[in-house]
Amino acid sequence: MGIYKSLGVFAAITLLASCNPGQAWKKRTIDNKEKSIMDAAKKGKIDTTGVKDLLAAYDAYVAAYPTDSSDANYLFKEADFYRYMHKPAKSISIYQRIYTDFPQFFKRPYCLFLQGFIYENEVKNLDSARAKYELFLATYPNHQIAKDVRITIANMGKTSEQLIQEFEARQHADSLSTSNAK
Repeated sequence: MGIYKSLGVFAAITLLASCNPGQAWKKRTIDNKEKSIMDAAKKGKIDTTGVKDLLAAYDAYVAAYPTDSSDANYLFKEADFYRYMHKPAKSISIYQRIYTDFPQFFKRPYCLFLQGFIYENEVKNLDSARAKYELFLATYPNHQIAKDVRITIANMGKTSEQLIQEFEARQHADSLSTSNAK
């Protein structure tokens, strides 16, 4: 029993040392706001006031605790909200901030990819999209989505009709090579 008490005390001291009471309260507030927004969304409601409050809470937290390990994750969530709200410039700006300021963040590769995606699909700036995608491939050539990024670059700017024609041509060529192999 003594070792469990010691471990419990150690865990409590570690938690208190890493988070002051105000910081812990702000994290709980953010968690509660996120839960409230998700609960409303599950009911088919959009809590615009709640979203605005949450975005402000993310910003306030990151400003108050600029070296906290939660910052990158909060910013990533904030960028996602702005993306869903169709505010591409704000979203791109936050993804770039994460990419620049948080080199160890595990979602860092997605920050580059999502910038390219937004430039391509929302801003319609194919040059900027291509630059972000190419930076992604140069930085993360073996990432799990690198193959998809290569395909995206190859198909950028093509119409749906062009993509369908190319797909049908590949299918036709494949069927010919299969029949010739027999």
